[in-house]
Amino acid sequence: MKRTFSEQQKEYKEAKENFEKANKEFEQKLATTKKLGNVTPEVMEQLVGDTGLHIALNRLGAAEAALLKWSHEMIQNERDYLQNKEQVDRMYSFIDQNPHIKAQLIQAAMKME
Repeated sequence: MKRTFSEQQKEYKEAKENFEKANKEFEQKLATTKKLGNVTPEVMEQLVGDTGLHIALNRLGAAEAALLKWSHEMIQNERDYLQNKEQVDRMYSFIDQNPHIKAQLIQAAMKME
């Protein structure tokens, strides 16, 4: 049976794929540009714009935030949440300060049904 994703999970998955595609294109163009000459900040800015990397990164950030908010709300419906409320809420409060915790929570959120 095919798994059903929430809207937040779908958006995150699409945004991540879009970002990875844009980043790959950016890195390829950057490598070519480096071979051809000096890479200035203006050239970097042009490459970021041409590949859509900045837009993809912003979309990914928004999708991450929505996914994490959704997962926190979903966890609050679980029976074990009340027993671990303080620890769970503390973890979510440190999302922006600890990339490791953020990555773990995103990974867990993508497994939620």
